[in-house]
Order: sequence, then structure tokens, then C-alpha cells
Amino acid sequence: MGEVSSPGVTVPEMMALMPQPATSAPPAVQIDSSKGDAPRYALENHTHQSRLQATRALFTPDANGRFVWSYPLPYDAGVTPVVEVTAETPAGVTYRNDASILQGSSTNTQATIIVTRLPQSLAMGALGGLISLFQPVTTPVWVNIMSRAPS
Repeated sequence: MGEVSSPGVTVPEMMALMPQPATSAPPAVQIDSSKGDAPRYALENHTHQSRLQATRALFTPDANGRFVWSYPLPYDAGVTPVVEVTAETPAGVTYRNDASILQGSSTNTQATIIVTRLPQSLAMGALGGLISLFQPVTTPVWVNIMSRAPS
């Protein structure tokens, strides 16, 4: 049985013209789309790296209500990600847990989170006198953290 071909083109020549599998992972999901120009195709089990890293975990802050969260995947050198954090408050308690990022603590590998506790029964009108009532949380607390490279 002879080699199948189109007029003037052999099978090996046709195969050479066909796109080949990609040789590197696809880029992360981006803010905007791009058509791309590489004449390669993706294998069916490929993945796209997320620009968002997130976790929900039980943390035990130190005596100042602080703990360090290391990103699951470090960002490129020089990239300081945007970090959002929410501390969970248990049902039926008379306080509220609040979380924030320690200013200047975010790097491309980690951020320092501060969790404080505020009684819910206080009137917010006298906030100036209530600042000392924010207490650092030093017991285990569930915290939701998300980070992503700035766009």
C-alpha cells in the first residue's frame, strides 16, 4: 500500500504543516483577552494558573493579634499583591472579629494579618473613646484571605 498524499504533497510534508502540542504551560488568566499567535495547540488536560490565590484557614494570632500568611505560590520578585482579608465571627457571640493587613508588611511571598475584636453593644457615636476597646484576638480564628497581583 502506497503513501496517501494530496497532489504534489506527501503525508510527511502535510504532517510538518500541522500545529504541534504546546511546549510550555498556558499563561495565567488575564484581565483582558488575547488571540495569541503561536501555531501550537493545547493538550486537553492543560491548566491556566489563576491570578487569584485564596484560602480559608484557622489561624492562631500572637499576643498582638498578628500572624503571617505565606502565599501558596510566591509572586514574581518586586510584585506586591493586593490582599483582602475577612475574619469570621462565630454565631451567637457579642463581639465582632475584624481583620486587616499590617501596612507595609506585604511582600511577594507573604503578608502580616491583624485580627481585632470589637464588642457589638457599643455605640459608634463615641468612637474616639472606644479605640482602646479593640482587643487583639489571640485565640484561634477562621480567616478568609485572597491575594492577586495588581493589574
